[in-house]
Amino acid sequence: EEWMKTLDWPNRIQNLKIDEIVAALKLKPGQMVADIGAGTGVFSVPFARAVRPGGKVYAVEVDEKLLEHIVEVATEQGVTNIEPIYAEYDNPLLPQDTVELAFIHDVLHHIEARETYLKNLAGYLKSGGRIAVIDFKAGIGGPRDDPKMQLSQEQVTKMMAAVGMKPVEVINLFDD
Repeated sequence: EEWMKTLDWPNRIQNLKIDEIVAALKLKPGQMVADIGAGTGVFSVPFARAVRPGGKVYAVEVDEKLLEHIVEVATEQGVTNIEPIYAEYDNPLLPQDTVELAFIHDVLHHIEARETYLKNLAGYLKSGGRIAVIDFKAGIGGPRDDPKMQLSQEQVTKMMAAVGMKPVEVINLFDD
């Protein structure tokens, strides 16, 4: 309950730039999107609206209570194209070859087995699929006092290259 309050804190939501992120991702009706570490669904619901009709959002979480919350919020808002996925810590357990965009916001630094997770995630992408990562800049944002929780853009690029992904675009929406 406390974690949900933190994730849904109005100040936090306001600073997430959800509309700008949705626009930057260039989502289209009919697309399949995986919201990795979906939390309370603050991105899942807007993504689901953006990919209607015909699209779907897989809300991926390792916490069943958060998935229940996402389904409840989506139902209250009349959003029916979100499928909750109860994942493993090193595997998102998505349907094979379906995902056109995997979105990872403020989550990658929390994943312990990052390389394994990204390798598994890349295996669920359709040909031409994308992985979008938004995380704190090393030394500036978020958990800046914990080096294990810091990822530079170079580190993420290297991890992605190891699973066959390459940078296509860098969009600077946040200072940190």
